Amino acid sequence: MPYQLIICEKPSAAMKIAYALGGKHVKRERHKGLPVFWVEAGGRRAAVVPALGHLYGVEQKSIGWSFPIFDLEWAPLKDRRKRMWIEAIAEMAKGADSYVCACDFDVEGSLIGYTILKYACGGADIRARRMKFSTLTREELRSAYENSEDRLDYERVFAGKVRHEIDWIFGVNTSRALMDALGSVGGGFEVLSAGRVQSPTLYALYKREIAINLHVPDPFWSLSSEVVIRGTRYPAEYMVKEFFSRKDAENVADRCRGKRGYVKEVRIKRRTVPPPPPFNLGDLQREAYRFFMYPPSKTQRIAERLYLSAAISYPRTSSQKLPHSLGLSRIIEKLGRIERYREVADRILERGILKPREGKFTDLAHPAIHPTGTLPSRMGREESKLYDLIVRRFFATFGDYAILEEREAIVEVNERDLFKVKVMDLVEPGWTEYYRPYQSWGKVAEQRQRFKAKDEAILERIDVEDKFTQPPERYTASKLISYMEKQGLGTKSTRAEIIENLYRRGYIEGREIRVTDLGFAVVGILKRFFPELVSVRMTSALEEEMAEIESGKKDQAEVVLKAVEAIKPVFERIIAKYEEIGGELREVMKQLRRNVLGPCPRCRNGTMRVVRSRKTGKRFIGCDNYPNLCNFSCSIPQKGEVSMSKGNCDFCGFPVIEVRNGWKKWRFCINDDCPSKKK
Repeated sequence: MPYQLIICEKPSAAMKIAYALGGKHVKRERHKGLPVFWVEAGGRRAAVVPALGHLYGVEQKSIGWSFPIFDLEWAPLKDRRKRMWIEAIAEMAKGADSYVCACDFDVEGSLIGYTILKYACGGADIRARRMKFSTLTREELRSAYENSEDRLDYERVFAGKVRHEIDWIFGVNTSRALMDALGSVGGGFEVLSAGRVQSPTLYALYKREIAINLHVPDPFWSLSSEVVIRGTRYPAEYMVKEFFSRKDAENVADRCRGKRGYVKEVRIKRRTVPPPPPFNLGDLQREAYRFFMYPPSKTQRIAERLYLSAAISYPRTSSQKLPHSLGLSRIIEKLGRIERYREVADRILERGILKPREGKFTDLAHPAIHPTGTLPSRMGREESKLYDLIVRRFFATFGDYAILEEREAIVEVNERDLFKVKVMDLVEPGWTEYYRPYQSWGKVAEQRQRFKAKDEAILERIDVEDKFTQPPERYTASKLISYMEKQGLGTKSTRAEIIENLYRRGYIEGREIRVTDLGFAVVGILKRFFPELVSVRMTSALEEEMAEIESGKKDQAEVVLKAVEAIKPVFERIIAKYEEIGGELREVMKQLRRNVLGPCPRCRNGTMRVVRSRKTGKRFIGCDNYPNLCNFSCSIPQKGEVSMSKGNCDFCGFPVIEVRNGWKKWRFCINDDCPSKKK
């Protein structure tokens, strides 16, 4: 009997969708390793099957390692498990007479569903229906199935296709060119990469590193002082913030220290602070970094786990909108059943009309990130922390404006020296009560008498502080995400992955990001020979054109051809400067390979290197297959030259290294669990 085939993006999503559509009557089986969920949906039999993310990718049509390559095709990925799933889905498609795409409703999800339906299901994309949902709750999934659209969202599909094809043309061709140039001059093999978004992002870090390195600290002096008014001690700021002569600063300190003055003037200002908008992915990544120090990629992974457990809406969104069609009061009521949210939920519902404060950003596919009101039965510590942040931000959008009162006193001493005293009081907490502990200006100010004009003031402490001008701040991953958003580099879904790739390639290191010697070398070559590849303007223009494909304003072929024409001159210059590029890379690699210690003893196909911790800045030995394939690491002394020693450990067989620092030398096994260390 024919059945309907429902294609999902991941196994966990397929299970959610199957039980939403079939209730308790779901039959689970495996077809050649592929999970299949049989349900009765819409009065007919249906098979819900998952993918494993992308099953198809871009590759060159021709054979061989060469560049530039512009002739591309979509083909099954070379992962063995994914190929087995493609075969199983293709067999399942033979018995189907209708199809539904139930992948995530965004560019990548739409592309995943389209490629499976087109290639594995024999062109079934032209007659498939499309489910559109933002949460994996039972109610929304049933509604999405019953109201599924009668065609795929091809505009979104084509935008995804073009992005992958252009990224291949830019990234793979340029990366091959760099590696070939290195090999052509006897520099050996080294994995190097450059990309349409990766390269301008790295260039921004490179420019910041140059500015920091070129900064020459200039000395200046400032005054740190405290004044007592009505028995209360306040920090005070002198009218001149910076002195360029220590003697001038000391003269002021000497004549003011311990002197009595008076409050010459008091200025009172009140300002209102509106509630924050709901989270989009970028805002969530920044707040999670601020409070939990989660890198953007980690925040994205945790949020996706919460989405798959139906706890929150789809996280890869740029929207700051919460439409009433979401059923906001129903969500708050459900959250009120959770003990820790009951009081806040009740207070919001008592207000009557629910009108959240929204931001200006929208997303064609999804609303802002919000809780569904469904709490997973089990949540890990990381999921629980991020979930709490999302819930309290959602609550905060329904709060009143907070009111702050700023009192500023001008204190005069010696009839010539002026000091400024500032006090900030929270008059009305408004939305901050709902967002605690993530935002708080303290308790509402008591009705106490603050300073007023003509009050006596005693300058009890005044010290001269030596200071130096500071270089520009380094980017953190969170600040780099903000930079990429402003410049139009990448998308909400890809930015965190691009930053992670820069770390994996060894181009950057540290929590406060530093560009490595290899990163400097690659950017230097790209900047000098191929400035187009580090151009923010060209990359952001391409992003705009791909967004126009998604909105139906531009044709996909037109955008790809335009990108090819833009990149062709770059490859012509690469060929002309082949040996020069290779020679520069070879010299850099000679220096960098001093940090390479040999094959990893755990995964066998990775390489041990001396690397520095992003969090602490301390060095250790780690495998370059981290974090995807291997997590091997070994702590080492923080000073001294590290090298491999001859022979392996007599106790466990692991390699032995030597660390030399002057006349001192340490020799030890790199296995932290070695019996010799326990002994």
